[in-house]
Amino acid sequence: MTVLAVVLAGLAAALLVGAPPGRGWEERLVAAPVVEVRGGPPRLRPVWPVGGVLVVAACWVVLGRPAGVVAACLLLLAGTVALVVGEHGRRRGSETTRAEVARACAVLAGELRIGKVPGEALLTASEDCPVLAPTAAVHRGGGDVVPVLRALADQPGADGLGPVADAWQVATRTGAPLTRSLDRVSSALKAGRAVHRVVDAELAAPRATGRMLAVLPLAGLALGLAIGGDPLGFLLGTTQGQLCLLLGVLLACAGVLWSERLAR
Repeated sequence: MTVLAVVLAGLAAALLVGAPPGRGWEERLVAAPVVEVRGGPPRLRPVWPVGGVLVVAACWVVLGRPAGVVAACLLLLAGTVALVVGEHGRRRGSETTRAEVARACAVLAGELRIGKVPGEALLTASEDCPVLAPTAAVHRGGGDVVPVLRALADQPGADGLGPVADAWQVATRTGAPLTRSLDRVSSALKAGRAVHRVVDAELAAPRATGRMLAVLPLAGLALGLAIGGDPLGFLLGTTQGQLCLLLGVLLACAGVLWSERLAR
């Protein structure tokens, strides 16, 4: 059993850490595009659940079934917290990017309004608006900025750059003014951010209620201990208790994730 536990722990560590990059990764890195598109916080890799199962199995083999059940519960809780925190980070990142795009459109429209040509206005606006820096770099090198704007529009919160790319393409081909289009995009993004803030404020109470209900069983454990019972002994020392503990944690985590999804 000890050998089996060591093998399981080694497999779990290999999956959680990940394999080293293979030969030629330097060449692939050098050949990568220059324009960097930022995304949200990294998601959990698919190997993490497999590694978690192996960790639980190793604890079960070495320390017994109660330790395996506790390890499974801890992994469920850690995974739920990671998913919730990651989703909130992605949402905050999207809101920040959306605000940067709205500000960039307003600054670019202001530069055009004082008489600058689109290329010069883009270079000037990129000094104050980092979201325009990749586009300005391509323009400085003599490239077409429209594909870059559309590529940047694919990142979370930067969808407002899509209409900017369309307006820029029309202005380049026909000479139509950009200022009005940029003002409309900026106003629409600001209005959208205001709506998002109102929605987040309205959904704060349901989110808090869902999290409170998830930790409410801890109050039941404390109450059982206070009246002289032994809830931990039942949960960890009997098969029925271990099953109740595992199912309870699983349902609590599922409830938190479901409430977060409904409040998204």
